[in-house]
Amino acid sequence: MKLRMILPMIAGLVAVLMMYKSVEAAYLILTRIGTLSTSGQYFSSWTYTSPSAPDLAGTATPGAMVAVTVNALTATTSAGVDGSWRAVPTNIVAGTNTVSIASGNEVIAFSLVYTPAATPTATPTPTATPSALPAAGVMVWPLGIIAAGLVVFFAGRGMKDRMEEQNWEQ
Repeated sequence: MKLRMILPMIAGLVAVLMMYKSVEAAYLILTRIGTLSTSGQYFSSWTYTSPSAPDLAGTATPGAMVAVTVNALTATTSAGVDGSWRAVPTNIVAGTNTVSIASGNEVIAFSLVYTPAATPTATPTPTATPSALPAAGVMVWPLGIIAAGLVVFFAGRGMKDRMEEQNWEQ
């Protein structure tokens, strides 16, 4: 008799736990090319002018591995406890460089046009358009409410059956 009441409650609790999910926001951001801020914007092409080749820096999930590929040569670094990472590619050449930064299943890819010159500047190519990440951080709460309702329904039904059995026995 008790098992008949407990099983629906356990099943309902398991259903609630299985339906709860959250979506983590994307967290791989390029914050800097060389000495200049990218303001976290993404463009398909960046133009950088400076006397020396730039390093790349950004933020990622704390402790995550970040792979920086420049012209098919990959170097890896780890994000610190604050999520910051920095890579110093040694193979950036004057002209167009293909850059890909990856961590987990997030990837930032762009062309970096590097021009050695005296005054540092970094600008996106005028034809490039920034892309925004979709909003994230969702919890599927309506399913949890439905599951909780089912638990109450089946527990109530079990109690009703138990009460009817006790009335019949008397």
